[in-house]
Amino acid sequence: MRTWFKFWRKRQLFIKRDLKKTRLFKILGHRIFSKMLWKIDKSAIAGGLSLGLFIAFMPTLGFQMILAALGAILLKVNLPIALVACWVTNPLTVIPIYTAEWRLGKLILEDFTAIRVVFDLYAVEGRTVKIIMHGLYLWTGSLVFSLASALTANVAVRTLWMISEYIQKPDFIKKNRIRKQE
Repeated sequence: MRTWFKFWRKRQLFIKRDLKKTRLFKILGHRIFSKMLWKIDKSAIAGGLSLGLFIAFMPTLGFQMILAALGAILLKVNLPIALVACWVTNPLTVIPIYTAEWRLGKLILEDFTAIRVVFDLYAVEGRTVKIIMHGLYLWTGSLVFSLASALTANVAVRTLWMISEYIQKPDFIKKNRIRKQE
């Protein structure tokens, strides 16, 4: 695990150097290099992964990186993890993911009569209703996917972190050996 951290720290130096050449650096300045954004600890990594996955599953394909960077700066979570995680949806995976989200949204909202009542109240008909309904289906499914993936990622990172800390404790091993001898 320590060799991975050494590799990660070296990689961060290259990422920071490359960030100075981007528009994002021109807009946000040195706030990008805040220590909180590059920290490697349980809450920063769990938060960065959760944020990145939440943004990845929302229908914001052209703006994912910008939203992930701004969200990481505002929430003070790990920036590289958030940026990498938002690439779960990319040009190759976006169609199946958005289709699944749309179907889930349709399943949830299909029998929701309050939406139909609003459309009838304002006399919205035809093509406009279909466009709005398809948008609602997609956004509802996206919200469910986003919340589920963010929550799952956060719990998984924290659990794996606890397990790795538990395994690495030399006192635990010594106490177990002493108990077995008695």
